[in-house]
Amino acid sequence: MLINFFFFLKFFLIKKTFSYCDEIIFFNIIKYLKLNNFEIIKNRNVINLLLLKKKKTIFISHLDIVNQGYIKWIKYPFSCICYKKKIFCRGITDMKGGFCCFFFLSKNNNFILTNDEENLSIYGTQYIVNILKKRKKIFSLFYGGEPTSKKIIGDNLKISRRGSYNFLLIFIGKQKHCAYIGKNIINFSLKKIFYIKNLIFDKKEIFEINNIFSISKMDNLTPINFFIKINYRFFFYKNIIFFKKKIFNYCKKNFNYFKWIFSGIPFYCYKNFFLKKIFNSIFIIQKIFPKINFLGGTSDLRYCYYFYNKSNFFELGLLNNTIHKVNENSFFDDLYILYIIYIYFNNGIK
Repeated sequence: MLINFFFFLKFFLIKKTFSYCDEIIFFNIIKYLKLNNFEIIKNRNVINLLLLKKKKTIFISHLDIVNQGYIKWIKYPFSCICYKKKIFCRGITDMKGGFCCFFFLSKNNNFILTNDEENLSIYGTQYIVNILKKRKKIFSLFYGGEPTSKKIIGDNLKISRRGSYNFLLIFIGKQKHCAYIGKNIINFSLKKIFYIKNLIFDKKEIFEINNIFSISKMDNLTPINFFIKINYRFFFYKNIIFFKKKIFNYCKKNFNYFKWIFSGIPFYCYKNFFLKKIFNSIFIIQKIFPKINFLGGTSDLRYCYYFYNKSNFFELGLLNNTIHKVNENSFFDDLYILYIIYIYFNNGIK
């Protein structure tokens, strides 16, 4: 069993499945898994694999991964070699390892597999769930294998997600020579950004500067424009509304500009019928009860909530301490434990 599981895992890990990867990879997966009654839905460069059976539960997963980076890895990032009881591979935690545990379980379960989650995420899960809604398909549970665990498999479970907003602040000043005294728009804007950060109501919410840049490329010249990109993770709609108003009033007073892009709504699955079953499945294997966690990024389950907000949702996956990092890895034992938990859970909902 373990040897079969290892070779099954290796088939997926050795493939370079970046966003908008080749259609041939999906056909290889179909051939390897020997799937029947599947459906491939292609829109622009995005390919989605959909398998629907008579069950009312559906697994949400993605095949695409992020770039391996420019720093040398301990092992080649697209191999399946055990080193110190770990498998080092790009995408093993997010989320090839998760859906391999699910696929090895059975080929008779509903699932969506897309190659557009790490990128724009427009024609992937969002597009497919919209199609399922128009076809009047009913599902009682959407679940996924995104990495949720912190220290051991199953210690954290997610049934909710924070909302996400992206802001672009534009500071406008005067161009000048560096050798002469005058107002530097960069120094001015960096001081003001700390004032904006203090506008946050809830200190548990995250305000992260993810990019700072200007158009000027001259060494002896201060720029006329300066741009700061901010990502803001919030819990409640009222917080983001008040935050936007305060930024607007501040920018209007100081003759600055800003624009925002809404990238994900917050949601919380209050009445979750399947929580008891997954709690029991984890307790049987790990002898612990998981904590319900709502931290982390926004996964594709948010699109399921948009169209099926009366359904149940949860995410359970591998350890998230190396997700998207150089030398991303997972213990082989953790993969097998997650597979066993999925078995107990699926046997409990038949």
